[in-house]
Amino acid sequence: MFKLVFLGEGAVGKTSLVGRYVYDSFEGGYLATIGTDIHIKMVNLEDAKVKLVIWDIAGQDSFAQLRKAYYQNASGAFFVFDTTRPETIERVDKWVDALYGVTGDIPLVLVENKVDLPTEISEDDKKQLTEKLGVSMIQTSAKEDTNVEEAFITMTKEILEKARTRKII
Repeated sequence: MFKLVFLGEGAVGKTSLVGRYVYDSFEGGYLATIGTDIHIKMVNLEDAKVKLVIWDIAGQDSFAQLRKAYYQNASGAFFVFDTTRPETIERVDKWVDALYGVTGDIPLVLVENKVDLPTEISEDDKKQLTEKLGVSMIQTSAKEDTNVEEAFITMTKEILEKARTRKII
């Protein structure tokens, strides 16, 4: 069983990504997550049957203190940003620092969401961000179901690899 948490500013598409992956659905309107929503998905990957417990955490600043409690025991995290809103990557350091302050070094994947729309973030900025954090980035569209499953597979593989090297599994 692995706990995954979603980080990122409000309205970047965290809930839409989770909905697309877990339920294969997409809701077009925006409704802010209050606190957190928890979803379960069973996955068969390589030689392992994995239970993913996915925590969709509110992005609004008013939930910042609660988020730290939600990070407890997380096995991996997605930082989601909206390709149409450059301001959604400005505070990535604060998000990641808060996460690692609770979890230590866990697998992190950057998710550039809404790639079905024209990007407002330069390729240089995205490259610098992945290099600075030392993580991979996956371009997704929850609306068009682009690379959503691939993001979760990438994350699950990273967690499994880390767990196996620690001989937890």
